Amino acid sequence: MQETGVLTIGLDVGYGATKGVMPDRPPQIFSSVCGHARSLNFQADEIALRYPGDQLTDAEGQWYIGNLAQSQLTHPGELLHLRGRTADKDVLGNVFRLRMAKAALGKLLPGLSDGNVVHLCLSTGLPVAHMDDAEELKAVLLGKHRIQTDLTDFVANVVEVRVMPQPYGSIFAQTLTEAGEVNEGHSFPRTAVCDVGTYTIDVAVDDDGEYIAAESGSTEAGVYTAQDYLRRVLEKNYRQFIPLSVIDEVLRTGCFRASGQVVDFRVEVQQALEVLRSSTLGLLNDKWKAGTLIDVIYLSGGGAELVHEVVKAAYSQTVLVVNPQIANAVGYLQFALGKAHTPA
Repeated sequence: MQETGVLTIGLDVGYGATKGVMPDRPPQIFSSVCGHARSLNFQADEIALRYPGDQLTDAEGQWYIGNLAQSQLTHPGELLHLRGRTADKDVLGNVFRLRMAKAALGKLLPGLSDGNVVHLCLSTGLPVAHMDDAEELKAVLLGKHRIQTDLTDFVANVVEVRVMPQPYGSIFAQTLTEAGEVNEGHSFPRTAVCDVGTYTIDVAVDDDGEYIAAESGSTEAGVYTAQDYLRRVLEKNYRQFIPLSVIDEVLRTGCFRASGQVVDFRVEVQQALEVLRSSTLGLLNDKWKAGTLIDVIYLSGGGAELVHEVVKAAYSQTVLVVNPQIANAVGYLQFALGKAHTPA
């Protein structure tokens, strides 16, 4: 049996995508979906190479994760999504988060064999409105977990879990360095973030290192509002189920391929984005009014680029962060690394 020292990982299990980052490794991003695996009796090896790490085994069976799940499990009833809005969200939501965490760890640490024990510190987040669930999430993630995928097979011993308001990761990505030290180049004392995710839009304010709860919050909106609008339009026009991957491509390019022909959907995309953009501006106005007392607003999340233009027009101090989709995970990692080097 081989064991490691404690490794630190930033983990952002979002409603739309799961992101995992650690030092000296490429970041891992995949859709937060899964479904029970099918038997692939043709091209199994080629498919595994195309979707590395997307086959997971746990106590409940064999699963397809992320892009492989979306590719092979095309019927909507076969796909499980992270929702977290039902009466039993604390149980089912965190079970799903654990499965996504296992997949992320498998992708970040490939090539290990049965018997390896890896000690981990996980730094993660929850939507601002769901921070009451933090202790339950910690309890689910702590301890030993077998990580068994098509890439790896090892035991993850999670010895520490840090949970913060989800958008705070994007603040730490700017205010801290890669080593977790204070970023002397960040000179704004009053910093805000707007994190545009798939099912929630979250905002947070940091006043010279202090979390301002009254100016932080969430709204139950996000990129899914635009996705659902486009899905209804496409399925009405073409009378068949349209996979999420296709809808996302239409949303970002304004084009749809129908029977080999490119169809212009830019007008429909603009209509689809209206709810997302108005929901974002509504939350910002509710929490920050005109934003006069905020020095900088960082815009992050998978939907950041979709609302950047209108948010920038309303709040001139808005900055679209680099790699907005992984900004929270990066900040979680930098915060945890800083804490690891802070004397007790």
